[in-house]
Amino acid sequence: MARREGVTGTAPRRWMLVGALLAATAVGAMPQRGESLPDFTTRDLLDGTHRSHELVGRTTLLVVITDKDAGDAMQKWFDTADTHVPKSVHRASILTFKLPFFVSQGTVRNKAREKVPREYWGDTWLDKNGAMGKALGLDSSKTPYAFALDEKGHVVAAVHGDADAPEAQAVWDALTRR
Repeated sequence: MARREGVTGTAPRRWMLVGALLAATAVGAMPQRGESLPDFTTRDLLDGTHRSHELVGRTTLLVVITDKDAGDAMQKWFDTADTHVPKSVHRASILTFKLPFFVSQGTVRNKAREKVPREYWGDTWLDKNGAMGKALGLDSSKTPYAFALDEKGHVVAAVHGDADAPEAQAVWDALTRR
């Protein structure tokens, strides 16, 4: 009898663990077509506070890098956007990577300012702890993630690739149809 109780007592726990793992995987998944970005708060290169819902209300190209050495690949997305999408498409970026605790937010902000043109400092959001990347379900990579967002803040196209990769065409098409 005790053995039976042990077996039936373990089975529900096992299913609860499986359910918890599936739920955790779903929460950390990269936003897909039709989904909104998860809610998050961050600071820009001017030290101003922003929330993800600020991307609602205008068509946006959002480029996210998850590795401190991916700046050139991110810049390529914005340079290519100048030839592929109308100027009315908002351009924003998120720099999210896990850096050692002893590297201050100010140090990271100053380094980013050296690379990002001043006119885009307010649209460049920074996260040195990787929390936004985790919330977005993005792995650390030297290859950028790019999202085309509609006016409602929904993802209409997403790609983990370079601006000139064949799969990037979905982002360019989505942004020019708006």
